[in-house]
Amino acid sequence: MPISKNGTPILTLEDWETCDGPRGPDHWSDGRGGKEIARAWLEGDAVDLPKELIAALKRHEAFGKVQSWSGEPQVDLTFAGFTDEPRKSALLVQAEDAHGAYLIAVEAKSDEPFGDTAGDTLAAAVDQSLEGDASNGIGHVTQLVAALFGPRRDDDPQLKDIRYQLLTASAGCLAEAGRRGLPRALLLVQEFVTDRTVDKRLLLNTIDLGRFVKRLSHGEVKSVNPGDICGPFEMPGTPLLSSSIDFYIGKISRNLRSRRG
Repeated sequence: MPISKNGTPILTLEDWETCDGPRGPDHWSDGRGGKEIARAWLEGDAVDLPKELIAALKRHEAFGKVQSWSGEPQVDLTFAGFTDEPRKSALLVQAEDAHGAYLIAVEAKSDEPFGDTAGDTLAAAVDQSLEGDASNGIGHVTQLVAALFGPRRDDDPQLKDIRYQLLTASAGCLAEAGRRGLPRALLLVQEFVTDRTVDKRLLLNTIDLGRFVKRLSHGEVKSVNPGDICGPFEMPGTPLLSSSIDFYIGKISRNLRSRRG
């Protein structure tokens, strides 16, 4: 089977829930990202990629028809010096097409936000440092910004408005691609619109993702809509990441409203 955990095939929702681990009662429930990503990737006996992803890959010249793939749910993605702050990928996929092998790190979202802003994260790190915390949270934020964005240009979104989870997700995806020797890495936001999602929150996530790619591309890309794969993005890389990996960001969406009784 393409999807497994520690060598054990993931065949059912129950299998996926077991490997997902305890995350709170709302995480694993109908209409929320944690459970809906399992449904989406296990349908059709989990032989094919989700149809929305297949369509998105077809639209970008850097990707071809997937010849083979395998995936693992709930993978901790660490990056240099950040062993205490891994980013957990909802699903990590290694795929291969005519261009070779590449990595997909999937972020599952219904209308859950992309966490705190980098500004709030930095402010909290300063407070913790003054209280004697030795985890170097200030350095973590600084190094991530330097590696992914470099210096801010005049029209770039301000750091205080950038969602920190998108920084760590990107760094984790790139670091794992580097460990595997893969020349392409795709950070994929997989959105589920359900009877439990709120349109205003979905819109805020769209705005936050757009703000992130605008800063990442210094204004060349302003949004990532469902079905889009954008990139490759040029990044400084130093001091944390390799700048030789072609990095892409994509988004797919599935509308599940009122489809289940």
